Amino acid sequence: MTKPAAPDSQTLELAADFPAADPNAWLTLVEKSLGGRPYEKLASKSYDGLTIKTLYTADPSAPNTGVTASGATQSGWDVRCVSSHPDPSTANKQILADLEKGAASVWLKLDPTGRTGTVIKSRGDLETLLDGVFLDLAPVTLDPGGPSLPPAAYLMDLLTRKNIAHEAFTGNFGADPLSTLAAVGKVIVPMESLLGRMADLAAHTAKTYPNAKALNIATTVYHSAGCSEAQELAIAMATAVEYLRHITKAGVSIDDACRQVAFTLTCDTDVFLTIAKLRAARRLWARISNVCGANIAAPIHAVTAPRMMSRRDPWVNMLRGTAACFAAGAGGADAITVLPFESAIGLPTSLGRRVARNTQIILQEESSINRVADPADGSWMVDALTDEMAEMAWSTFQDIEKSGGMAESLANGKIATRIAETELARAKNIATRKDALTGVSEFPNLAEDPVEIDTPDVAAIVALADERAKNAPGMVDSLPEHSDGALMAALVQAAANNTSAPTIGAALKGTSLELAPLPQHRLAEDYEALRDASDTYAAQHNARPQIFLANIGRVSDFTARASFAKNFFEAGGVEALAGSGGIDSNGIVAEYKKTGAVAAVMCATDDLYSEHAENLATELKAAGAKTIYLAGRAGDHEQALRSAGVDGFISLGCDVLAVLNDTHQRLGISS
Repeated sequence: MTKPAAPDSQTLELAADFPAADPNAWLTLVEKSLGGRPYEKLASKSYDGLTIKTLYTADPSAPNTGVTASGATQSGWDVRCVSSHPDPSTANKQILADLEKGAASVWLKLDPTGRTGTVIKSRGDLETLLDGVFLDLAPVTLDPGGPSLPPAAYLMDLLTRKNIAHEAFTGNFGADPLSTLAAVGKVIVPMESLLGRMADLAAHTAKTYPNAKALNIATTVYHSAGCSEAQELAIAMATAVEYLRHITKAGVSIDDACRQVAFTLTCDTDVFLTIAKLRAARRLWARISNVCGANIAAPIHAVTAPRMMSRRDPWVNMLRGTAACFAAGAGGADAITVLPFESAIGLPTSLGRRVARNTQIILQEESSINRVADPADGSWMVDALTDEMAEMAWSTFQDIEKSGGMAESLANGKIATRIAETELARAKNIATRKDALTGVSEFPNLAEDPVEIDTPDVAAIVALADERAKNAPGMVDSLPEHSDGALMAALVQAAANNTSAPTIGAALKGTSLELAPLPQHRLAEDYEALRDASDTYAAQHNARPQIFLANIGRVSDFTARASFAKNFFEAGGVEALAGSGGIDSNGIVAEYKKTGAVAAVMCATDDLYSEHAENLATELKAAGAKTIYLAGRAGDHEQALRSAGVDGFISLGCDVLAVLNDTHQRLGISS
């Protein structure tokens, strides 16, 4: 046999020795394994209605998307730590520790009440917060949590007092008044003044800090209200366009106006949709920028989504953060913040902050995501999802514009209505466990130990800040109207004169604008409310509410449904006590009586139910069971089973939350 000649290197085909793949043959095998059902049944839909297929193939007719990851490659994205401790001094220590151990930039969450951020009521507070931070090397992004002009003025004054060259500061002054309005439902001036002052800050920043940004368009409040991926993108772009209109009206060129824009978008555990979302965001902004006559990129800061974080079994949040961070890195985020795993419970400890930092560092240094120019490039699935998501988001963006723009749509409630519809669909899927929450609705651990968190005296911290503000003697001169940065320049001078934030706020106050704030949800909150009620019950009765697993038959007969029932009821904090099985109803009832439980759930095969369920239900009722469930579907026997004493049926796809709430009510568990 003659050995074949080596193929020419220019024509080498690695798959030449294998037969070409036949899609039809593959589909035949798949449908055979599905019992003749079409394989399209395996496809799923996102909350935007975007179809996620089982198989994606090359589409030669598809246009080049032009979407790639941008500046975060090779050297890696910014590891951006979040600072939210109410005490400026403590927050400063945490920031310095983060920067020393791998963080590259800082996201400063501020809040005069101390509930969600650091209390800054005077320029001295901000100076304490940023003491020792090299602001020309470690850029900061403000998240004011309220009026954005006073903290921006304090930061500008601090940059001057630290002798930092204006062009050396590359941070963000954090203005996003519409997001603030959506979150808190109240601002101190009417809408036109609100947006005019934002434009004034942008104009001042464009003239004074050429490499900084005035706007950080954040979608966290909308995401936590329940919006979908395409809705989140549409809202971000509509907000950006609303701001651009007002900034250019203030006399800023379109190029400089676009340079003021940065985005903070969420990333969550749906890896592929998150990658597609960030890629689509770049395309949408490029389209808007080009249509406006500019060609200015906007950096994207990705933050792991607060709504996905759970208070129960919070260790799972580490896995959620890792998946979300991977998706953000693969999607080309310029900076990423991984929220500490305890963030849904309270202020994180050093452990939570360390894990949040190291999650990113491991993905960069050991997984090398950042060393690939665009990790998702060439993936038919991701390219298709990016394409479709961008189209959906653009369509929603156009609807918002047709309705008068983002400000009008937010004020008249149309944004809230859109999001509420999506949230309703998501809530249904969470209630039925179609969307599973590990450690919460699935695989709960009733014996989990509480996680340590930082618990400062917030009231005392606020009181001390108030005292410091009283000792800030500066006054606010007559303020100019917002126009081309004149207002911001006057506020920076007020900060230089050591004027307190309350004094500046009083000078800025006008006729308040109020609307209903967007509700903020976490996916796990309804199940966690049931667990909280169970904890209260346990504290009052020295034991958790209990339900007896009335297992019928051999172990192999009841294990599947007993495991299902245990998982089901313990998701609501009701401890499941397993029976040993058998077909002797007297023995099962005797076991039940020993537990002292007042509820039971029968677990067996359908055949055993037909033989034993009615009689066992009758005897359990007679033995004192106030509530009896059957694990499985009733079928044709429902009426007979209910007559025998069965109160309800649990099975895949049922409304778990409704059943658990009913169980709590029957067992006398107060919410």
